[in-house]
Amino acid sequence: MNDLKHTMISKAVEIYTDIYPVITKYDLRDCFTTEGNELVFWFNTADESTHVLTTRIS
Repeated sequence: MNDLKHTMISKAVEIYTDIYPVITKYDLRDCFTTEGNELVFWFNTADESTHVLTTRIS
């Protein structure tokens, strides 16, 4: 996993503590997509809500 993805996962854990892959994925590493020049990280939290973090890809 590249450093940018690892940083985004760490940030999500810092904010939400417990995070999980979205329902259609088995691993957090599979929860990334790209939209233009942004990396998008989709994940669920313990309350079963889906959240998104984005960052620009340089």
